[in-house]
Amino acid sequence: MIIAAGLSPAWQQILEVTSLETGEVNRCQSAQWTSSGKVINVGIAVRHLGTPCETIYPAGGFARELISSELEQLGVSSCVIPQQTPTRVCTTILDRSTGKTTELVENAQPITAEELAAFKTEYLKHLKSAQVVVLTGSLPAGTPSSFYRDLIAETHCPVILDARGPELEAALAEKPFLVKPNHEELERTLMTKLADTEALIKGMQQINELGATWVVISQGKDTLWATSREHVYRFTPARAEVVNPIACGDSLAAGIAVDLHRGKPVPDAIRRGMAAAADNLTQLLPARLSETRMQTFYDQIEVEQIA
Repeated sequence: MIIAAGLSPAWQQILEVTSLETGEVNRCQSAQWTSSGKVINVGIAVRHLGTPCETIYPAGGFARELISSELEQLGVSSCVIPQQTPTRVCTTILDRSTGKTTELVENAQPITAEELAAFKTEYLKHLKSAQVVVLTGSLPAGTPSSFYRDLIAETHCPVILDARGPELEAALAEKPFLVKPNHEELERTLMTKLADTEALIKGMQQINELGATWVVISQGKDTLWATSREHVYRFTPARAEVVNPIACGDSLAAGIAVDLHRGKPVPDAIRRGMAAAADNLTQLLPARLSETRMQTFYDQIEVEQIA
C-alpha cells in the first residue's frame, strides 16, 4: 500500500475562458468543481494507477463533505481528520487564447495541536501496511517546520517528500528517499540562485549530501534532472497537448511512488512519473490518469545518464 499524506487539501474551481481580460467581466466557457490540493491529487492519481492507497488529510467547513463524497465516488480510500477551520478554496483560470494558467490560491488555514496529533495517530496506524509514503504540500501557518521530519523518523519505508524551505531542510536530517522541489523552491531552500545547469546539479547534490537519497527537479517541457550522490540523470519529457497543468507535479510523485511500490529501479520509476505528468497535462480534471495513455508518453521519454 501507498500512503499519501498532507495538511493542505483544497476544494478547487476550474474555469475556462476564451480570453482572460483583467479588470473586465469575463464569461466562462466552462466551470468545474473538484477535490484538489497536493495530497488529494496524489491519492486520486495513485488510485487511477490501480495501486492500493490511503489518503490522509484534514478538512473542515462545507468542503469537507464535498471532498469526502467525491473521493468515495472515485474509489479513493481516505482518512479525513476533522478540522475546526474551513478547507481552503482555490481557483484555476485557463486562458484558451494564450494557453496561460492563472491560479488564485488561498493559503491553508491553521490547524490545532490536537488536530495535528490526530493526524499523526492515523498516519502511524496506516503506516504498518505501507510500502511507500508520499508526504506532500505546504504546512499551514503555525505548524512546526519539523512536522514532516517527525513523521519520516517514524517511517520504515521509502518516503517521497514534496516540500520546500524550512520543512524540507528539517526533514533532510531523517534521510527521505526522494525529494522533488521545483527550481524556485530549491533556490529558496539553499538561499542562492542556481542560474545554469551546472549550478542546478551542484545544488541538487548539496541536498543529496544533506540527506536525500534522490533529488528530482523538473524544468517543465524541456528537461527533468535526477541526482543521487553518485549519479546524474537527464530525462527528456514526452510532448503532450496542454489542457490543464494543475497536478502535473503531483502526478509525477504518484507515478514514481507506484513504480517504487512495484519494485522498479529509480530511473524507471521517474520515467513512469513523467508519463503520469504528461497524461495529467492532457486532462481537464487533475490526476485522472490512464495507464494506457501513459504508456504512449512513457515510450517517448528519453533517459541519459550523465555521470
